[in-house]
Amino acid sequence: MNFYSFHIGDYASATRHLTWLEDAAYRRLLDVYYVKEGPLPAELRQVYRLVVASTQEQREAVDIVLEEFFTLTDVGYTHMRCEHEI
Repeated sequence: MNFYSFHIGDYASATRHLTWLEDAAYRRLLDVYYVKEGPLPAELRQVYRLVVASTQEQREAVDIVLEEFFTLTDVGYTHMRCEHEI
């Protein structure tokens, strides 16, 4: 997928509480999801690699975002809005 609608108001209202790193992690996770056109891997190490989360602080931000905005299923981490857009 080379394009997806980004609704700034929806995103801002849902993510205003995130730290700068958490926001960056979320945007990277969304980008990977849309490029793959499907769920993120269930294995955290693979997710960290896909979003280039190389420091412990970055990985903690990814963990927080995955827990809040994604659902771990048998096929990996899914995101309802991404699935709807795809």
